[in-house]
Amino acid sequence: MAKSGLWLAGLAVLGAPSAVLAQSEQPPQPPAAVAPAAATPAAGPPATSAPNAPATPAKPAPAKPAPKEKTVEEVTVTAAAPEEQVSIDKKSYTLGKDLMATTGSVGDALRNLPAVEVDPQGNLSLRGDQNVTILVDGKPSPMFEGAGRADALQQLPADQIERVEVITNPSAALNPEGTGGVINLITKKSRGGGVTGSAYFTATTAGLKRGGVNLGYNSSKLAVTASLSGNYQRNKQHTDDARGGLDEASGEFLKSDDQGIGRNLTRGPTARLSVTYTPEAKDQITGGVTYSELLVQGHPFDRFTDFDVDGAPDSILDRQGERRFLETDSSLTAGWTHTFGEGHELSVNGTYNESLGRDHRLYTSDSILPVETIPLELQRNDNSNHHEEVITSYTQKLAGGALKAGYELRRDDNDNNYLDEMGPAPSALVPQPGLANHYLYEQLVNSVYATYQHSFGALDVQGGLRGEDVNFTLDQLTSGQRNGQHYERAYPSLHLAYKLDDEKKLTASYSVRVQRPPSFFLNPLVLVDDPQDVQVGNPNLKVKEVQIYEVGYQQHVRNQDLQANFYFRNAHHDFADVETQIAGGVFETTFGNLGTSTAYGVDLSANGKITSTLSYSASLSPYVNHIAVAGLGVVTDSRSVGGVGGRVNLNWQVRPNDMIQFNAIQVGRHIATQGEYEPSFTLNMGWRHKINDRLTATLTGQDLLASNDFRQKINTVVLTQDLIVRPVFRAVFFRLDYRFGGGSAKAAKEPGFEYENGGAAPGPGGG
Repeated sequence: MAKSGLWLAGLAVLGAPSAVLAQSEQPPQPPAAVAPAAATPAAGPPATSAPNAPATPAKPAPAKPAPKEKTVEEVTVTAAAPEEQVSIDKKSYTLGKDLMATTGSVGDALRNLPAVEVDPQGNLSLRGDQNVTILVDGKPSPMFEGAGRADALQQLPADQIERVEVITNPSAALNPEGTGGVINLITKKSRGGGVTGSAYFTATTAGLKRGGVNLGYNSSKLAVTASLSGNYQRNKQHTDDARGGLDEASGEFLKSDDQGIGRNLTRGPTARLSVTYTPEAKDQITGGVTYSELLVQGHPFDRFTDFDVDGAPDSILDRQGERRFLETDSSLTAGWTHTFGEGHELSVNGTYNESLGRDHRLYTSDSILPVETIPLELQRNDNSNHHEEVITSYTQKLAGGALKAGYELRRDDNDNNYLDEMGPAPSALVPQPGLANHYLYEQLVNSVYATYQHSFGALDVQGGLRGEDVNFTLDQLTSGQRNGQHYERAYPSLHLAYKLDDEKKLTASYSVRVQRPPSFFLNPLVLVDDPQDVQVGNPNLKVKEVQIYEVGYQQHVRNQDLQANFYFRNAHHDFADVETQIAGGVFETTFGNLGTSTAYGVDLSANGKITSTLSYSASLSPYVNHIAVAGLGVVTDSRSVGGVGGRVNLNWQVRPNDMIQFNAIQVGRHIATQGEYEPSFTLNMGWRHKINDRLTATLTGQDLLASNDFRQKINTVVLTQDLIVRPVFRAVFFRLDYRFGGGSAKAAKEPGFEYENGGAAPGPGGG
């Protein structure tokens, strides 16, 4: 985790505008006429505000000889960034001190944050809800949308992320999609004057190699941040999926098993460029472009076994695959902000995202029991997804408070095409019309919102309301079906913060969030995954809506910061994926809406100093999840599952240049529609050594106990399942960082490196 000690954000001052997430991370302001401490001093006469400047005389004075040129010594300001910052509607965590974030992926960084969980499959959840919206600098990113999100979380390096905003109960100023909440990844920006930068290289025992370079440039009107990185990694995992289902035709309970080994090689570049131009003090223009590739080449192997009623093997099929998956993601952003005066702004921001995915798998099958010839099979699953949005926002002081209002237009356009070909040889493959599945999905959302924030002494109040008009259509080109929905919704929010005294604060909040079904949930045609699994969507799915209530308490006690946040979520039309056996050894997954689901629990956290060199952060999250399954045609069930999650971090500053970190993470048991996900535990540790002012080495050990498995269990009268996924997760990471630019080695200190007597201020290499 980042800096020890928790700095709680103060209550919003009277008249300060409430933050909109899309504007929460403003681009860095260009340096003033007098350069910052870390930059080279600007040439020219001394500033009139210098401490030794003479007072302005009442009358003109005779001209004096020009003073002799003086040497201005460089001044370095040292300040430790807070580990956690809390505002009325969000929490922000700094990652500078998290060694797993330094050497690992975005998923590794998020895994170490309170209330956030990332399982070994890369599935992200917030307080147990996987419907989480991931933003980058307040804007949607194609890398973290759709089916490729789990892979992106596990593959993309986290070193570009400076801090993470976790918003469990967002205000009406934010897009209401994401019933679990919003996670906003704030990327690093260049600091200091002139050209600055850093370069790094990472290697692991698990076959990962990663390298990159970060560059920055700052002048009085222009700020530029650029980065380029490459990733090469070998992955391996073992899977055992033992299932049983009631066969309606025979009335017997039949079992099957899928034992698989996955071997993948992943690689691809990631590039980012952001520009801020300030032609004059009242106007700022921003622009950015990102590009990433994720190439996965794999050789999956599965042995499918079906058993008869006596438990003897009825069929055995070995399936060897050659997979090539390529996803390219690109994003363009542009914005303009005009400041009329203090607390009075108008801004316009636009985003265009494109994601192209090509997943091709060629399978060679060998039927061992019974002995028969199986043709080759080529599965092509291609998709093209586009997202555009324009946001106009306006802030102004009003009646002693701050008004924020805006309009958003969002459009999604997706093309998904599945094709299955079979034949005796690669050159003789023939398309199978009965397995084709091609559909188009388009969604248009118009939104208006307004929030108003006002302070009444020790009480800070922020209220908001958003109205949305949503229209989406799904054209099933293969079958000729056309489905769609059109609806309007209103989403209120309320946030309260009451300052008991300088050390204690109470908070409370309420909001309404939604989760719109993804297109593959709606697709009505059968999609074949493997010999034992098919999927059928439901075009009549309703939108999931959840009401979120939170009450919090924060207190600072000596060197410790304590927090307790109680929450209750009440969801209507929650999504349910229902699995049934439709034939011997063949299971079908369909989608429906639950009756209701609820979740309640408490997030307890504490962090601070134990000694002058030993700091800690810890969190504990007991919870209970409840679902009422009704009307799905399979089973009527009402049940609850409780669990406890948590994490502990210890940071020991052994010497001024050496820090050791221990990290333990517990993921609790969670409920599923027909079963539950089992708990897991992970132990990590790391060491960071500052070789000199420009060179730093980091060594981390991930999953030291090899205990990070994924397990799912189902035990009903019509279906049983025992799924175990064992990824090769344990590894040792070694990373070297070199910082350059900024005019001197002293100015190039590593951002976020904490010393015994305080942390170094972010240096010019922070980009």
